[in-house]
Amino acid sequence: MLLVSSIGMNPLSEIIYMNRSIREALPSPSGWLVASTKDFCLFFIRDPKSSMSFPTVITQLWYCTSEGIPVKLKNTRRMNYESATETWFELQSNGWKLVEHQINDVVA
Repeated sequence: MLLVSSIGMNPLSEIIYMNRSIREALPSPSGWLVASTKDFCLFFIRDPKSSMSFPTVITQLWYCTSEGIPVKLKNTRRMNYESATETWFELQSNGWKLVEHQINDVVA
């Protein structure tokens, strides 16, 4: 008797299980995006405590100066990978710009 799965009628021995561990972390959005009006900037960082198979991203929305320097934290959120990636690209398509490095010693 040959056992078959409900996935394409393949023998069970050929099924690749989706719950196996992922050995590499998915690339997640990270860095500072500054609004075109330069009144807000949004910091994206991968949550180091999240699992590699289900990564989450932490975002911090900051008020910023007219030069785009963060001065006061408005809120912090944790997002799943898909939502963070969607937000990242949507903001960039709406005029938000990626800043290579953003340091403010007063706030940090």
